[in-house]
Amino acid sequence: MRSRTPKTVSRFATSVAGFFGVWLLLQAAAPIQAQEPLAASLTDGAPAVDLDGDEIGVDEVSRGQTGYGLSVFSGSEPERFGVEVVGVLREMDPGTSFIVARLSGKGLEESGVVAGMSGSPVYIDDRLAGAVAYSWAFTSEALALITPIAAMRQLSALEPGKAAGGSLGLSASGVAAPFERSVRHILEPPEDVAEAVREVVAGQLGALLAPSDWGGRGASIATLGFGEPVRRMLAAAPAGRAEASDAPELGAGSAVAGVLIDGDLKLAVGGTVTRVEDGEVLAMGHPYLGVGPLGVPMATVEVVGVVPRLNSSTRLSNIGPVVGAFDQDRFAGLRGTLGAEARTIPMTIDVETPDGGSRRFELRLADLPIMLPSLVGIPTMQALDSASYGAGESSLDMTGTLRLRGHDEVPLRQVFDGSNPGTRAAFYLIALVGALVHSDYEAVEVEGIDLTLRQGHAPRTITIERAQASSTRVRAGDTVQVVFDLRRHRGDRFQETLDVVVPEDRRPGRYYLFVGDGVSIDAARLQLQPSKASSLEDELKLLRSFRSQSRLAALGVVPARGLIVQGRPMPDLPATVRSIWQASPLQGEPRALNLAIVGEHGRDLGMPLDGLFRIDLQILPDNTP
Repeated sequence: MRSRTPKTVSRFATSVAGFFGVWLLLQAAAPIQAQEPLAASLTDGAPAVDLDGDEIGVDEVSRGQTGYGLSVFSGSEPERFGVEVVGVLREMDPGTSFIVARLSGKGLEESGVVAGMSGSPVYIDDRLAGAVAYSWAFTSEALALITPIAAMRQLSALEPGKAAGGSLGLSASGVAAPFERSVRHILEPPEDVAEAVREVVAGQLGALLAPSDWGGRGASIATLGFGEPVRRMLAAAPAGRAEASDAPELGAGSAVAGVLIDGDLKLAVGGTVTRVEDGEVLAMGHPYLGVGPLGVPMATVEVVGVVPRLNSSTRLSNIGPVVGAFDQDRFAGLRGTLGAEARTIPMTIDVETPDGGSRRFELRLADLPIMLPSLVGIPTMQALDSASYGAGESSLDMTGTLRLRGHDEVPLRQVFDGSNPGTRAAFYLIALVGALVHSDYEAVEVEGIDLTLRQGHAPRTITIERAQASSTRVRAGDTVQVVFDLRRHRGDRFQETLDVVVPEDRRPGRYYLFVGDGVSIDAARLQLQPSKASSLEDELKLLRSFRSQSRLAALGVVPARGLIVQGRPMPDLPATVRSIWQASPLQGEPRALNLAIVGEHGRDLGMPLDGLFRIDLQILPDNTP
């Protein structure tokens, strides 16, 4: 029997482009009638909010009224734009109405509503009516939906909290638990990674699509195009770094950002401040992620300029220093506090280039479990692209650690080879971190991530063309030498050997050896003996058990008459014991164990391998000649 190690498709590049084109810098959005709510409306069942004298309610607004709004179009100072009320859309969401307005001035007649204006305060009769929140693409007028200030004011009554767990994990068919799906993605990535991630986006964000507002080095991403190479997208995605001396004081109409990645790479969601009162900041006018309580650093923003586009215009921005933290993310917008601090997760990436150079990237990731897998994967690709190159054929050795609060660290060791190994490494990390945040047993708190990437110019994959044992008739306790016929990538053929010891306690009968690269052997191990975790420690033990693809490995397997109970294999059970366990309602649902793993062997060759074989042995009785 022979199978090939599943290959991670390079189309992962397109998936992240689509994923973050839709999600990040969520600002002026798609038609509200196409939107599926991301969170329960704040006003659903909530008491009415008493407006201040400088605020105006929806019931006081009528067609034809005029006013003005504040937003930043260049630099850091808010500027006025014109507002004319078209009407009110009542109860578009439970308990929430929206003001429809036509915007003018500052070139909005030509550009339409600009992505990044979300949260821009709108004043009617010199009283605050609400915040620009949504608009339509490809419109001939700058029409916007305004979230009423009464809905946003309800954010003030909420207590700070911590972001919930869970993850936008990659989709998979079947009914496997999220942790099990993530583990499967570590060993067997889906055939179409791009489609898998797009399904996640559709499930989490519904039809609420927003144009990007990416600024920074490289060519700007001008569309949501799922086919845009991710390395180029990431080069454009981080906004530039504003000078500290240029940091403005936040007020109504100021540009603001929720920072996802800070440090040597910056990635943020941009918008506009609606109101600042006693250090409390209300912004955006729509959800950030719709997760409720969260902790995300709040930073100032300098706007370089506006890029007019037919579908939806965008702002080019530089992210300034962190000045506070957002702590609530609801249907009506974001709430934050000036001077507050949000927890971040330190991440270091050391890149060693093929030419002998090295570069370190020091980052701080937002503590958002729902996004953490992707926040780890994105800078992995970007660091490689920035320090060396990320496209084309090369080799990549990845080592590192995931540090967890209250638990031993999880080692990271894997090799990637061939086309775009950086995207494959990122996908591996996304799946691994996704498995951690998917745990049903405990909320996993990541304390830090350290990563080293060693790149080589050429692929090094060694194909296992054949494997055979020195003898197929053995006795318990014998050492069998497995000889592997190997072929280098575009190179010569050679042989390697692996000594495998037959367990001394094995009875005469069939004995199978599964031999191959470490990843294929791990996949075979889980297929032969599925693991059902009953605690976080069980899950961590499984993740720590995964081997590198550079490991030449062997599994010793025998026929079994046992059960797997709560993830624990129990081979060679007497028939009476098996029947008792299967009938017991207290032991969960035992599964039949027809093959049991009784031995594991291996050694590291330092280069990626590809191949999986089965060798059939026969254990003889001691008295057999």
